[in-house]
Order: sequence, then structure tokens, then C-alpha cells
Amino acid sequence: MPLLLSLAAPGSPYRSGRRATRLAHHLYRTLPAAQCQTRNLSLLTTRPRCVSSALLPPVCPATPWTWGVLASCCHEGLLGTRRRYSIQAHNHANFPESHIDAFIINLRLNDGKNEQSLLDMMDYTEEHTQFRAQLSRNARKARRQSRPATLLASIGGPARELYFIAPSSKNDLSYTQPRRVSGKRRQPSKAVPSPSDPFWIPESVSLYSVLARYLAHHTVPRLIESEFRHTQAELDLLRARGYTLKSVEQWASCLTDSRSIVAAKIFESSIEKPPLFLLLLFLRRKYLRVFALGIIMRHLKHRAETESMSWAALKIITIRLLRHGRELWPESMPWMASFFATEACRLHDDAGGSRPLSPQILSDVTQFCNNYLLLLSLPATTRPVVFSTHQEKAQFQILQYMASNSPAIVVTRLGFRSVTRNQLAHAKTLQEREWAELKGASWPPWKENRTAMDEDKSYEFGASRASKILHRMYEAGYGGRIWEELAQVYAGWDTDSSPTIQTRTSLPHFSSQYGEAKRLRPLLWAGRIRTTRTRREAWACFLSYELSGEAAHSEIYLAMFEKLYYAPAERSNRPDFSPDSSQDLQEAATDVLPGDMKEVLPDPLSSLHYVFLSEPVPAYKQLLHRMHAMHVQPSSRLLAFLLETCPGFDMGLDMLAVAKDKFDGGMGRILSGMHDDNSAVHSIPGYLFTAILRFLCRFGRFEQPPSKMLTFLPPEQHIYQLKLNRQYLLEYAYALLAFYRPKYRPAWAVFVSKLVQQKGSELAGNTIRYTIICDMIEHMEQTDVDVDDELFRLVCTATLYAAQAVNQGAASIEDARYLHTTGSSRLRTLFHGLVGANADMQSPVSNREMGDTVPPHVPGPAEFHAYVRALGILRDHEGLYSFTTWLTKHQAEVTARAKAQRSGRQILFRTLVALRIALNGAPEEIAHLIKTQIEGVEEWGGWPAQDYVDMYMKGHLKTAMPSVGGR
Repeated sequence: MPLLLSLAAPGSPYRSGRRATRLAHHLYRTLPAAQCQTRNLSLLTTRPRCVSSALLPPVCPATPWTWGVLASCCHEGLLGTRRRYSIQAHNHANFPESHIDAFIINLRLNDGKNEQSLLDMMDYTEEHTQFRAQLSRNARKARRQSRPATLLASIGGPARELYFIAPSSKNDLSYTQPRRVSGKRRQPSKAVPSPSDPFWIPESVSLYSVLARYLAHHTVPRLIESEFRHTQAELDLLRARGYTLKSVEQWASCLTDSRSIVAAKIFESSIEKPPLFLLLLFLRRKYLRVFALGIIMRHLKHRAETESMSWAALKIITIRLLRHGRELWPESMPWMASFFATEACRLHDDAGGSRPLSPQILSDVTQFCNNYLLLLSLPATTRPVVFSTHQEKAQFQILQYMASNSPAIVVTRLGFRSVTRNQLAHAKTLQEREWAELKGASWPPWKENRTAMDEDKSYEFGASRASKILHRMYEAGYGGRIWEELAQVYAGWDTDSSPTIQTRTSLPHFSSQYGEAKRLRPLLWAGRIRTTRTRREAWACFLSYELSGEAAHSEIYLAMFEKLYYAPAERSNRPDFSPDSSQDLQEAATDVLPGDMKEVLPDPLSSLHYVFLSEPVPAYKQLLHRMHAMHVQPSSRLLAFLLETCPGFDMGLDMLAVAKDKFDGGMGRILSGMHDDNSAVHSIPGYLFTAILRFLCRFGRFEQPPSKMLTFLPPEQHIYQLKLNRQYLLEYAYALLAFYRPKYRPAWAVFVSKLVQQKGSELAGNTIRYTIICDMIEHMEQTDVDVDDELFRLVCTATLYAAQAVNQGAASIEDARYLHTTGSSRLRTLFHGLVGANADMQSPVSNREMGDTVPPHVPGPAEFHAYVRALGILRDHEGLYSFTTWLTKHQAEVTARAKAQRSGRQILFRTLVALRIALNGAPEEIAHLIKTQIEGVEEWGGWPAQDYVDMYMKGHLKTAMPSVGGR
């Protein structure tokens, strides 16, 4: 019986209908080549006697599109009697179901050409086939690639590198919900053919397929050039949706143009509104510019007013928009959170607001809102501690939406962790500062009362905001885990309930979502080392870690290296307590406290407060040797820190040599000087590449004016020059920047900072260095990278030094003309792009606390000061008036930004004094307007007096380093 069943199985050569699936194959062999090159439908309408005529489609005119549809229908008709078995080639997941599949697909794609290659392919499929069970309909649907992924797969050439494309071995979480996996790791989908694959069969006509076919034709290299033509079905679809052929060209240009600002022009309001999926794909770009992000945000606001979007689209837009905002424009994060809350209310709330959400929708909304709180807690790319205030506002927007829902959306463990993580990055409140002042000089820093009023100040008084949020989580029914222990250490309490130093941190290098004990245990010990005041206290924690028997880890060594590198800060001379409590608190506010800075404190004045050490505190090199003896391989973060801080050049070269095999040999290529089209160097993280540049610039020096045109030396000469020539180190760093053009913005500021620091050399070199910096700005523009705060300040300073050289007659006439014609306009353009002045738009929720407009990006006070000095020496008084107008318009944001930085208020005041000096010789009308604007801001103290101008000119108005309070 089993033998008879195997003979009658579908696909068996002994089955009567077996030859039916090969009929077209053999018939094709018997036809003349001339007839095979035509689209003769008689081939498809001919059928064997064993196939019913009901299974075949009616004959229709053989247009290019209908012929392919007819072929697919004939294919399904011939295979209609087959149930759960099909034929598949060895080791090829995308091979057609049968020989007629391959015949129809290749005949359609090749228009009947290349007959011999088709015959050879069919012979191969006959000889290399095997039986397999055919998947069910639901299984085939689950394995099908999403339409956005298929569209991105159709892009060829360099444009493909513009987007995040999930590898075939991983699930694309943009369109897959991992929570439905039920705790099991989902098997990755097998590779799915793209439009460039010869076995690719298109789905039903859609805007996705129209654009995918257009992109595949224009971006994928082809042996034979052919003219692209839309099918009639595609033309009908475009006409029905209100689009034209020009629309498809614009969509393709939006996805393939490497210049994000040019590509984002399609989303401006004056242009035809593109489909929503194009916006989703555009936000999938790896990098955007601030101007392009502003265009997208305005488009979203306008789109939300005219149409509603689905819940799935809203989630994707929210997540992708937030990623770009966190990297480029942290001030826009509250607007993004408000946009999500507004659109979510429109989707899930009915008109009366009486019907609650269904359990399925409520579960989905709950999970996403808590995940969104997590994304809002991730540190910003630059100045994560300073920009944490904007993340706090964004989280409050989401929490308010969750609380106002009916029923209220629950804050899960992940949500509590996310809010706690953000609170750890904020400065101490007045109560937290008072508790920090009560901590004693010994270790652990137990509370020491100053007066009898401090007796009642217990744990409830000393609990920080982060600790209180964790307690609310415990009250909600969630138990404490190792992640909570780590957060409590930074919040001021160790696992044994002993106090630590409340430390301001953004908790980088790990996610709040995954709390594996194996990964978090080293971070817990690293946190204990960081939450100390002196090197002795940190070393005592390090020795305790070694006695605990825990495995050696690079994160722990990184925390200890930080304590050894940063210099001790000066203690405050203010007494612990004075009779005038109001004056005492006012003076204490100007002091920083332990945990608010990276610097360490000197050892206590009394040896009675010393912590016991079994070994003396090691030096930097001694700890490095200790790490090597423990066979600890430095992580990327530790390697970057060591390269930036190592005391010797040879020591840094040894570190690079040890890590030469990392990142597919990219580190070794930088060390050996071998640079070609290999992409290994591009796989190096941006912060590590920046650390390598900073290492080269730190030990390099300009012995002669640098050259504008630099190339790589052969590897033999490179090794020799690298070890002996300090000028070559800077030239090599410049060549690395010009060749690889990283997207990580701080990398560009490293070399510019080295150029600006050479101001003490001959004045003629200032103009040469200025032209090199201008060339680097052009390189960044071509690379589609924005200028950040630090680089803007350096460009302003370089312009100032070059103008001084021109005014003293130390520059050529050509250099002087170049500076005066382009210097001022370049600075004003850079400032306009830096602050994101293009995105001044209305907020989707006007009654929120964040205001009616999206706040601009506000640079630090030091950037303002450098900008005013540069415009002043260039005599650009109109530029100063434009700057003052912007400054006073956003006075609230400028003041908040100054308060968030140490000595920010003093630097802002110096900027106002420099502004008064820069107006010497200005037209009286402009000077009066600027003075009136500054006097209108009472919080800034009005127009600076002449006494401050005299102090500024003598150099007596410089900001002094604040002293450190506490005990």
C-alpha cells in the first residue's frame, strides 16, 4: 500500500497527470526559436486532456501586463490538482514550484530572448529536484516579505546604503510584533526574491509595486539597457489615485537622493502630497539634517489636519521621528510626544468618549506607550545630561495621555524604569542638595547633623526623585531586580541601604528593557565606583569588587580609569554652616556638589576620615598593567577612553595594535595605513573613530603650515612617518576625515579644534588654517552632515583669529578678500542651520505646557559669545541685530539653556558685554535697536554698564571655576 501511494503522489513520474506540469516545457522545446521569441498565447492555452477546461482562463489580448497575469492564471490552473506537495531545488528557498513556473517567469522577464539559457535552466531543475511538503496559506503569508521591505530591496547602488535594512537573519521589527512570539525565538524568514531576481513574481498592482519596479529598472545595473514603460494596470492605478508619471519620478528621487534636504522638498506643502508610505520610508534613512527634519514635522502637522492615519502608521512615524530628533534636535522631542498623544486620542476616542477601549487595543496601546517612554529616556547623541530636561517634558506628555485615557493606561515596569532613568540625569533639587550637604566626610557617607533641626531628616527626606519613582513601582506590585539596584546606587543608596553619592548620569551603554543579571552585574560594581567622591573611596570599591570573586569586566575598569584621569577639584572655603541661613543657601547654590561633575575631590582634611586600603591607589599605567594581567579585553567604550586619555603615544599605538582585528580588521587598516574601497573602517562606531582622531591630534603638532591637499602614503612610509613625524599625525587625521567623511558630527570638531589651538604661532598661518576649516565645512555639506554646537564655536573662533591677522596686515590680499566676502555670510548661514530656524511652526496641542511653537535648538552660551565676537570683528552690525532679535525672541529657552550648564549665566552675561563692545562704530539706529531689545529682558539685568566693559577689556571678567561644596 505505501508503494502504491508513493506512485500516485503528486509530482510522481508514474502519475497520469504528471506530464501536465511539463507540457509547456516540452512544447517549448519543439517550437521554432522565432516563435518562442513572440508572445504567442497558443502556448498557454494548449492543455493536456487530463486538465479540465474550467481550470484555464479565457483567452484575452496579449498586452505586456495581461500576458503576465494570464501566465500566472494558467500556472495556477495547471497546478490546481496539486494539494500539499511541490518540487523545490536543493539549497534554494526561492526556487519556483515547478518547471512551468520558471518557464513563465523567465519568458516574461526576458521577452522570449536567450532561449538557450532558459533551456539550460530547465534541464538543471529537472535533475536537481526533490519532494517537499508545501506550506499552508497562513505559513506562506507569514513568510512573505513586507511591501516596504520589498520596495527597499529593489533599490540598487549607493542609494541602498541610505536606509536601515534588516538582514535576512533577523525580523524587521518595524512590521513585526515580537510580543506575539509567546516567549519563543521566531525563526528568521528565508530570503525573498527582489524585483531584480529572475524568479521574482510581482504581487497585485499597487503604488508599492509601481515604485519598486521603477526603482529596480533605474538603480539596478543591467547588461542590456531598455526603456522603462508603465503597464496599463499601473497607469490606471495612478490615474485612479490622482497621481501622474511625474509623481513616480519624484518619489524615486526622494528615496535615492543622498541629500536629505533636497529629498525632503517633496514633503513641502506647495507640492503634491505624496503617499504616506513614502514618508515612512524616508524616515527610515540612517541620517537626516535638521532642515529636512523641520520639513517633515511641518508636513506631519499639515497631514494630521487633513487626514487621519492608522494606528500602525502612527507608531512607525513616532518611533522613527523620535530617533532623528534625539540625534539632531532634542528640543523637538516634546513636540513629537504631543503629536503622538493628539493623534492617538483621535484614533481611540469616540465622539462622546464613553466607550472604553477593547482589551486587544488597550493591550497594544499600553505596550507601545511604555516602550515610547523607554525611547524617550535614551540619552541624546550630544550633551545627554543637558538635554534631559526636554526628554522629561516629552515623558510627561505621554504620562498625561496615559492617565487621561479611559480606562487609564497602566505604567508597566518598563515605564517606571524609563522615567527613573531620565530623572537620574537631572540636577539636584534644593532638598536633594540639602541632603547632600548632610553627608559626612567618612565612607560610607552617613548623615551628620549640623543642627538639632536635622534630627528628623531621615530616609524619607533624603530619597531622591529617582528613588521615589522606584518606590511607586514597588507599590504598583513590581518587585525589585538588579536594574533597580543599579538605579538606586546612582540615586544615593547602595544595596545594603548604606548611602552613596547621588550622581548625575544618563546611564548609557545598556537598555532599560533587558535586565539580564549577567550583563548588569558589572555595571552595578561600576556604578559603586562612580558614586564616590575621592580616588581612595573609588579604589576601595574596586578592591571590594576583586574580593567578591566577580569576573573581571571592562566596564569596571572604565569607571576606575575615569576616577584616575580627571583632576581633583578645589574644595569650597565656605563653612559647613553659618548663622545667616539665607546667605548660606545663596552661596551654596553657586557651588557644585559631589556627583554633579566628573572631577574627583581631594582626600579629606582629617586622616580620621580616610577609608582603609589594603593597596595604595595605583597610577594610570599601573592600572593598565593590572588590566592586562587579568586578561581583560577592553570594550569599544573603554578603548575609546584609553585612546583619548593615555599619557604616551607609544601606549596608544600598542592599544591600536591589540585591537587591530576588531570590526573586520578596520582598526588594523587605520593603524597600517591601508585604505581602499573596503568598508571595514565604516563599521567602526563614530565615538571610537573620533577617539582615534583625537589621539592623533593630541600628540601631533604643526611644524609648518598644513597643506590643503593630502593623500595617503604607502603602508611602509606610513608606519615610519607615524612613529617619528608629529606633523604627519595631523595630516593623517585630516586625510582620514576627507576620505571616510564620517556621519558622526563630533569627529569633524576634533581636527578643527587642533587647528584653532595653534593661534600662538605666526599670524599668517591663521588665514591658512581658516581656509582649511572652510574646506572641511564644504566637505560636511557634501556629506550631508550638519554643523554641531562645538564645531560652530570653533569656526567662529577661527574666523576671529583670521580677521585679527588680516587687520594686522599679516595676510595676503587674496586671503583678506576671501575673508571679508565670505566670512560673515558663512557664519550667519551656519547659525541659521544650527538653531533650526526653519521649523517655527504651531504645536498640534496649543494648551500644553511646552507652548505654541516648537522650540529651536539653543546652543550654549559659549557659542553665543564666540558668534558675537566674530560678527563684531567683521563689522557685521546687521548680523548682530538679527542675532539679538532671535536671542530675545527665544529668551526663555536661552535662559533655561544657560541655567542647565555650569557657569552658564556668567557666560551669557559676558556675551552681552561683548555685544556692547562689538557695536562700537555701528550706525546709531542699529545700536539703539539692539540696546532696546536687551533692556526688554529683565532677567538678564539690562544693558551692561561701562564698568563691565572695562573689566572685559582687561580680561577680569572671565568665569572662574566653581568650587565644590559638601564635606
